[in-house]
Amino acid sequence: MDTVKNILLVEGDERSAHDILRFLKVSGYMFSVSHVSDTADALNYLHTRRPDLVLLDSAITNHKEWSTLQSSFQRDNVPLVLLSDASPIEAQKHAGAVGATDFLVKNKINLFHLQKTIVTALKLTEAEEKFEHTLTGYVAQNEAFFTVLNQMSEGVLVINAGNAIRYANPKAYSILSEDYLKIYLADYICFRDLNQEQVIEMNPTPEVAIQIRVSKLDWNGEACNLFVFEHKTLPQKQSLENNKTFAQLANNLELHVLFTKADTIVFADKACQNLLKVNAGDIQGKPLRDYVELNIDVQEGISIQSFLSSKQSDGLIKYSDGSTLAVNVVSKPMSVDGELYQMYFLQLKNSDSHAGVPRHRADDDSFSSENVLHLASHDLREPVRTILNYVQLISDKLSEEKYKEANEYAMYAKDAAERMERLLSDLKLYIALNTHKFQLTKVSAKLTVNDVLKSAKQKIQESGAQISVAELPEVSADRELLEKLFAQLIDNAIKFHKKDRTPIVDIGYDKYDGQVVFCVRDNGIGISKKYQQKIFDLFERLNRVDEFTGNGLGLAICKKIVELHGGQIWIESLPGFGSSFYFTLRAK
Repeated sequence: MDTVKNILLVEGDERSAHDILRFLKVSGYMFSVSHVSDTADALNYLHTRRPDLVLLDSAITNHKEWSTLQSSFQRDNVPLVLLSDASPIEAQKHAGAVGATDFLVKNKINLFHLQKTIVTALKLTEAEEKFEHTLTGYVAQNEAFFTVLNQMSEGVLVINAGNAIRYANPKAYSILSEDYLKIYLADYICFRDLNQEQVIEMNPTPEVAIQIRVSKLDWNGEACNLFVFEHKTLPQKQSLENNKTFAQLANNLELHVLFTKADTIVFADKACQNLLKVNAGDIQGKPLRDYVELNIDVQEGISIQSFLSSKQSDGLIKYSDGSTLAVNVVSKPMSVDGELYQMYFLQLKNSDSHAGVPRHRADDDSFSSENVLHLASHDLREPVRTILNYVQLISDKLSEEKYKEANEYAMYAKDAAERMERLLSDLKLYIALNTHKFQLTKVSAKLTVNDVLKSAKQKIQESGAQISVAELPEVSADRELLEKLFAQLIDNAIKFHKKDRTPIVDIGYDKYDGQVVFCVRDNGIGISKKYQQKIFDLFERLNRVDEFTGNGLGLAICKKIVELHGGQIWIESLPGFGSSFYFTLRAK
């Protein structure tokens, strides 16, 4: 490398960043390094310049702005090297999932390994760019050769050592574009150092057999693999629409799913039929586009893994009366009874007529439904992915007639669906607060808390919680919202308790200057001071879902309710010794 290469280090761990910067400073290569600690600073950097390579902290890929950052890297063809705290195997999987060229395990980084990884990634990128410039001339010089390849009945594919596509004839593209084949082919189409030809036989469905011959090839001076696909159609077997066991299970889960083959609908569960306003007999055999319009972004990259990956999309359900309904769509290849289909999971967006979520005031930009739903999209993906994965496992177990295991996986899928339902319910409540018909009346806080405790009676008994309530005064408040506020704070106080300690909750108050200061105090796990402001933000969770259930909306709802009353809410807490939540309301 004869020129200075600009390296962008996106690393939130200051110690790790310090070590990497120290290594690169004494490197024998000409590197110019810029360090940012989060996605916002990285996006600001990309607005002004294009780095030659990015060293990316794996934790950044969990941030809400990651998809925007990833799109910028892919658009500008910037190579990524993932910095991970995980094991090499897990780090490699993560790198492949986010489209990174390579990875480094943080506690194993040294100067020589770091230099080698960066230089290799830069050379791969330069080689691909050089190839793009020379390909047109190369094809022109070998027109007769490509004419023969393009007319072959077998699929012909050439990839290099970086798994980048160098050539594919029309038949290969046709095979690779079949949604039901992608899940199988993705595991086999990768560069391998061969001494002799390999032959791979597979039956991705009962009706299809594929033979793949793989050999080594010198392609325009570059070591590559040649894949030759032979695609055969076998006698047809039982189809998905006749699998009664699977249909019954899918209908009970109510997931809004439908299955297609060659873009033709072969099955839709009852929940999906209701959403589309059709009967099973009306929809089977019809093109998917007649009912759902998809807006799937096609990636311009030439990575074989990205070409075969699952997709997420915005979509519109089209009704016969001309109306439409916005949905999120996740599509994924799926095997049922040994046969592959494309599964589509339809997830409702905000809608007046279907989701029951009121529209926001136009002058409240910070509280717009679109902004809130954009933030929620990341949290909704986790239960969606869980549901999709367990539905695949259910299908596998049903095909093996292992009904006990299938039922167990169905319960996991149902739990994930219920988590998503709770998130959507809380999201609906949060958005609805902006159009709530606010009514201030004289309200007894004591009676309001008593009603909350009656509703939570089962949860209180199961947890063994001891709750004491002072003689709370009357206040000027919206009765419905005040009940929701106390319900959320009491629920949190019970939920976030230490496993070896009986939950104790005290609800008291004080008065000053025409205001009432309420306090909900617990003896739970407590919250570190550095997080005490963040917990009132949307979708902020400090604990894993498997430790304490929640979606990060509860305290954001509390804050909004208090602010609608013109009050304030805050917390005093010490880790391990409980929390005290305070909020103010007007006295009667």
